[in-house]
Amino acid sequence: MVQGSGYAAEQSGTSITPDDGQIYGAVRNWLLGILPAGMAVVQGQQNRVAPPALPFVTMLLLERERLATNSWTYTPTTREVREPVRLGMQLGLFGPGAGAGVQAITTLWRDPDAATCFAGLPFPLAPLDADAPTRSGFWEGEHQYEEHWSVVLHMQVTFQTSIAQDFATTLSVIALSADVTDPPEE
Repeated sequence: MVQGSGYAAEQSGTSITPDDGQIYGAVRNWLLGILPAGMAVVQGQQNRVAPPALPFVTMLLLERERLATNSWTYTPTTREVREPVRLGMQLGLFGPGAGAGVQAITTLWRDPDAATCFAGLPFPLAPLDADAPTRSGFWEGEHQYEEHWSVVLHMQVTFQTSIAQDFATTLSVIALSADVTDPPEE
């Protein structure tokens, strides 16, 4: 619809799926299924929230890289635009067993069971690869060293943006005779 044409759009705005919360939730559910019981999995960089008791995992979306040109389809009221994106999510594992946990994650991320787990989602998400895990120092509040490993998991997520559109649902046609004289008779 052309802006300023005098016609108000029946619907406005866009909606994008999945949102970050859905992606965090999907990866969190997979992690809880492969890590030892009692290991908390939380979203990283939360303000005014104390970290959980050890051991725990933090998740943080780091990278978004377009993989291909958009594709699109139409519904009766929207245009659906799809963008395949390579997402990078950093996982930080803290506390006893962090090394074993990061090894399990990197081993199982490309396993067919991970692909099966994500296949049931209401949006496309597929594991791609994982960077090499790295170890770094972590000192807690009492200045005691705790084990800390991190790894970046890469996944393909196809984002869908729904854009409200106006469509012609009926069309009026007036037939004119080809044998019209000039000027037309009234």
